[in-house]
Amino acid sequence: MGMFDYVVVLDNVLRCPHGHAVDGFQTKSFEDPSMTTYLIDGSAVHRVERAKRDDDNDEPCASHWQLHSNEAVYRRRHAITALTPPSEIVFYSTCSACEPVLVRSDRARASGDLVDERRLWVEFRATFDRGNTRRIECISGTRGALADELRADGLRVLGDEEPLAIAHREVCAARERRAHAPRTR
Repeated sequence: MGMFDYVVVLDNVLRCPHGHAVDGFQTKSFEDPSMTTYLIDGSAVHRVERAKRDDDNDEPCASHWQLHSNEAVYRRRHAITALTPPSEIVFYSTCSACEPVLVRSDRARASGDLVDERRLWVEFRATFDRGNTRRIECISGTRGALADELRADGLRVLGDEEPLAIAHREVCAARERRAHAPRTR
């Protein structure tokens, strides 16, 4: 696995093959990945440096907190370093809006569940040419392609309407409701 870096695309909302907006990208396209954030804005690529702090000490400044109506907002300023982009940056995330592809497990998990969820992997390629143009393309497949790939690997993929898939989604929804329900004594 190893370390990775983060990519934020500032000037474009990227979407999974099913049309959902995705973000929270990781990459290993930069030299020596070390949890650094890179910003892509048009054909410009910037590396985000460590946050500035007051008086150059390690304590965050209290003025970074601001109240706006009924919300507290924490703000930081970071220096950036402009980079000559590599010819290609591959970055990836999962789509939290797409229903996961469900796979039948060989044995029950600790929760008693017999189903594994496989989130849709969404991968993009940004290419940069000498003329300062950038192109971003989605290079990953759909939920159906993921299901086909899992089947080709010998896994038992459940159809969305199979009874075990329906039961799994109902149990997950009940757990979610219970987790967000007000606690009573």
